[in-house]
Amino acid sequence: MARTRRRKKRTHVPAAPEGAVGIEKVPKSFVLSRGKLPQILRNLQHDLRQVMMPHTASKLRESTRNKLKDFVHVAGPLGVSHFLIMSNTKAAPYLRIGKSPHGPTLTFKIHSYSLAADIQRAQIRPRAPLAIFKSPPLVVLNGFGTTEEHLKLIQIMFQNMFPVINVHNVKLATCQRVLLLNYDKKTKCIDFRHYSISAQPVGVTRSIRKLVQRKKLPDLGGLGDVSEFVTRSGYGSESEVEDEASKVQLADEFGKGNHASQQSAVKLHEVGPRLKMQLVKVEEGLCSGGVMFHEYVKKTPEEVAVLRAKVEQREALRKQRKAEQEANVKKKEALKASRKKKRPEHEREKEDKERESDSEEDDQPELRKEEDKEDDDAEWYRKEVGHEPDEAFLSGARRWNANRPQRGRGGKFFGGKRGSAEGMEMSKHQESTKSAANGDDRKDRYKKRAKFENNGDDNRKERFGKRGGDDSRGRFGKKRGSSGGDKAPKRQRYKRD
Repeated sequence: MARTRRRKKRTHVPAAPEGAVGIEKVPKSFVLSRGKLPQILRNLQHDLRQVMMPHTASKLRESTRNKLKDFVHVAGPLGVSHFLIMSNTKAAPYLRIGKSPHGPTLTFKIHSYSLAADIQRAQIRPRAPLAIFKSPPLVVLNGFGTTEEHLKLIQIMFQNMFPVINVHNVKLATCQRVLLLNYDKKTKCIDFRHYSISAQPVGVTRSIRKLVQRKKLPDLGGLGDVSEFVTRSGYGSESEVEDEASKVQLADEFGKGNHASQQSAVKLHEVGPRLKMQLVKVEEGLCSGGVMFHEYVKKTPEEVAVLRAKVEQREALRKQRKAEQEANVKKKEALKASRKKKRPEHEREKEDKERESDSEEDDQPELRKEEDKEDDDAEWYRKEVGHEPDEAFLSGARRWNANRPQRGRGGKFFGGKRGSAEGMEMSKHQESTKSAANGDDRKDRYKKRAKFENNGDDNRKERFGKRGGDDSRGRFGKKRGSSGGDKAPKRQRYKRD
C-alpha cells in the first residue's frame, strides 16, 4: 500500500470556498518606504506597523531595486488591500495611504510626530503588553461630520483599513486598543493617537484587586493572618480614585476580575506613535492618475476637463498600440508556422545538416584554423603564380604552418620558453633574416665591446679574461669551472684595493 501524505488536523485551517456567504474579507496592509529615510523615520515606520498589527507584514523587507509595481503584484495573492508609504523630502516627511490595486491615494504631510518609545519614557507606568497587538484596534473618528468630499474619503479610507466590528457578536476581551483620529477645522490637521484599554473592577480594595489581577502572590510576611490582608482599609491612592464618567457596566467578561453585568472603570493608556498631519493631495489611482483634490493648487472646471481629456486620449493611444503589437506578434507567428508547413522535406533535412556541420566546426576550432591557413596560402599562390597550387605546395604549407611559431606582442616570436635556448635561437634567426633582407649592418655597428680594467700600467687586460680555454681565469684569478685555485692573486687584489 502506497504511503499517503499526513494532513494536519489540529493546526491546519481549510481554505474557504469561493463565493461563500457570511465570510468577510479581512483587510491587510503593507507599511513600506520609498527613497532613503533617516533612522528616526525608520523607527516611525516600525511604530506604524505595530499600529496595523496583526493584519500587516511586520517583518517586510525592502530593497532599493524594488519598485511599487513589485509590491502591487505580490499584494494580490497575499490579499493585501492597503499600502502605507513613508517618504522624506527637504521640506517635511510624507505619508501616503493607498487602496490596492486601483486607488485612490491620500497624501498627508506630517507636521510633527513622536515615537512610541518617547511617549513611554514620558509616562510613569507605561502599559503596552504584547498581548494587545494580537487583535486589531477600534477606530474612533471625530470631527469628520462635514459635507466636503475629501473628508468623507478620509473617513471611508480609515474605516476600511481595519476589520469591520459586529457589535452583537464581538467579544470584549479582543478590544484591547483604540485608534483615535481627530480633525481640527481651523488648522485642517488630523491628530493621530494610539491607546491601549484597561479595566478595573469598581468597589474593590486595592489589595483584593492586586490579588485577582496579578499572577504573583502578594507578600504576607508582615501580616499575622490572611484576613488582615483582605479586611484592611484603603482603596488606593488619590491618583487611583475612579471617575464617575469612566464607570461602565460590562456586557461581557473582560478578564482580570472584570465580569459581566458588573461595573468596571475603563482607562486609556497612550502607546504611540503620535502624529499631526494634513491632507495635501488625493489621486484617483495608486500613486498615479488624475488629481481629485489639492490643498495648494486650485483649477477651474474647464482646466480639469482639459486635463482629463488629455489623460483619456493618452490611455486610448496606449491601448491601441498594445493591441497593434499583439496583432503583429500573432501575425508573425502564423506566417512562420505556414512557411514551415509549405517547405519541402528535403530542404528541412538540408538545413538540419548545415546546422550539425556548423556545430561540429564550433567544437573543433583548431581544425578550422588550419583550414583557414591553407586557404590563405592557396590564395597567395594564385595571385603570385597565376594558376592553381599543386598538392606538393599545399602539403609543404601544412608542414610549415604546423612548425611556424606564433607571434606575440610587438611582432616577436615566443615559440619557446622565455630565456630558453629554443627561444633565443628563434629570436636570432628572426633578427638575422630581417637584417639580411633590409641590407643594413646595424648588428655589427651595435656589437658589444669588451670592458677593460686599468691596473695603473699601460697594459690593459680584459676584466674577466678570455672565454674558453684552460688558461682563462675569473675575476679573482680562479680558473673557471674548477673547484679551487691559487689564492695569491686574491690577496694581492685585496691589498691593491
